Amino acid sequence: MPYKLVGRTSLHKGKRLWEIVGQLKNFGVGRMVVRNTFEQQYKEPTFYRIVVARPMMDVGEPHANEDNRKGRALLERVFRGRHEGVVDISKVSYKADFRLIHKHEEAAYIEAYKNCKTPDITLISPVVEMPPLLKMVAERDGHAAKDLKIKLHKTAKTCRLAQEGEVPTKVYNMGLGTPVSPALYEGVI
Repeated sequence: MPYKLVGRTSLHKGKRLWEIVGQLKNFGVGRMVVRNTFEQQYKEPTFYRIVVARPMMDVGEPHANEDNRKGRALLERVFRGRHEGVVDISKVSYKADFRLIHKHEEAAYIEAYKNCKTPDITLISPVVEMPPLLKMVAERDGHAAKDLKIKLHKTAKTCRLAQEGEVPTKVYNMGLGTPVSPALYEGVI
């Protein structure tokens, strides 16, 4: 009789972090783990080195934490070839997506990290032209500014705003570009 699966399928393949560190001496401090989704998704080396792992133990409630899903985990993170320092991954440590890297494989991950070429930084123009409708409203209200300042999110790591004297490698322009059928846009302002 065939199996009938009910519910969502999971993209995660592996074990929860707490299943791995619970079987290691000193809760795996110094060992390396990798998330399988990151390993499949990115070609750059992505791995974690365990700094502190404290699984939540008996809290006095019966059957409260039998599957060991919670705890505090501080890991040194290398994400897509960039070292990001020590991060707290306690909120994702319950996902069944981790794999322990064997000691004889650790050298290959570290060598790949050292040989990884960091991506080029894109310089973005610090100002962009106003959209046409906003420009008309600004002119109507008597504003002299014709440009908008760009503000990048603080987590942007592959791009930054061009400083004075630097030539931006990426310039954003307003407009639709060249339309496929220009006849549709005849007579439009």
